[in-house]
Amino acid sequence: MNKKIKIKEDFTRPWGGFIKFIDNHPCTVKIIYLNKGELLSLQYHEKREEFWYLISGKMKVTIGKDRQSMKEKTLREGDYVFIGKKFIHRAEGLEEVKFLEISIGEFEEDDIVRLEDKYSR
Repeated sequence: MNKKIKIKEDFTRPWGGFIKFIDNHPCTVKIIYLNKGELLSLQYHEKREEFWYLISGKMKVTIGKDRQSMKEKTLREGDYVFIGKKFIHRAEGLEEVKFLEISIGEFEEDDIVRLEDKYSR
């Protein structure tokens, strides 16, 4: 896992607790909504790494350093995955999905190399 992402849980507070994902590092944070049956393009990024934390739903993640090493993993609420720079990846909504994406590195929306795309982008 990337050294900048260190999940820390602290539920000792009198009001409950928190889960901290990143501390004092530049990053871009998004909440991504993925409809059931839909999928992101099979892609990689030249300039950034990503950390995905599943907030709700269930999704299938495909990830690998190259096409030959790609593996599938099903994420459920509270599960997470780290995607290294230039790692090929894709998410598919097995249910309605909401996930947190933390991007580390130089963030640009067009830093996406699409290898396959259902929507012809």
